[in-house]
Amino acid sequence: MDASFSNCWTRIAAIAFALPVSAQIEADNTLGAERSRLTPNAILRRRANRAGIRADLIEGGAQRAGNLFHSFAQFNVNDGQSVYFDNPDGVNNIFGRVTGTNLSNILGTLGVDGNANLFLLNPNGILFGPNARLDVNGSFVGSTANAIQFGNQGFFSTADSSTPPLLTVNPSAFLFNQINPNARIVNQSITPLGLNNLGGIAFGLEVPLGRSLLLLGGDVALENGSGVNAFGGRVELGGLASPGTVGLTAGDQFRLTFRKMQ
Repeated sequence: MDASFSNCWTRIAAIAFALPVSAQIEADNTLGAERSRLTPNAILRRRANRAGIRADLIEGGAQRAGNLFHSFAQFNVNDGQSVYFDNPDGVNNIFGRVTGTNLSNILGTLGVDGNANLFLLNPNGILFGPNARLDVNGSFVGSTANAIQFGNQGFFSTADSSTPPLLTVNPSAFLFNQINPNARIVNQSITPLGLNNLGGIAFGLEVPLGRSLLLLGGDVALENGSGVNAFGGRVELGGLASPGTVGLTAGDQFRLTFRKMQ
């Protein structure tokens, strides 16, 4: 595993989040007819090793070539709940943004019914609880950025909640217009994952062999002995102390590029 920690911009802190009694996924109305839809207890069908499993399935969204965009007023996964994004044919990247004011509590399983990479963007913060688990075949990126840039084509923003323009290229950067000291990414996951490639016990958040797991925010914290795993791939934890832009190199693996602070 190639683990890259951006020390000059990263602040790892001990942070406690109160777990909610109840949580939910609520789509906003910014995508109009392409609004995200949640189907409870749906049957997964796109991944051979998950076919026939029942889970809550997020469908709809705005597809732009190989990119699929979802927009939520709030996004949470309860403890014991499994939530998967549907992965239509031709979609390589799935983006979910939160336009409301609450942080995202990921307490159960968050996955993709397919092979696409998954991006979760919530400028209010993201908490992965002790039983949180990722079930993806691609890479995963969680961020408190205000927007994702797509080359010269434009942005997918949590502040400008309009329908995405023709954003057909790979994402190229994360924009932080402001740093909210209360908007943190916290990982508490200690979910058992079985044996790693060294014969030890793996636990926590994991992406498949050769993929990337990126957590990018203001403060990023690993609590309670939690784990992050990307065997043969990349783990990057990055935090910004002030507003700025973080570059993203896309490919089989994702890589963050931090500019030097002036």
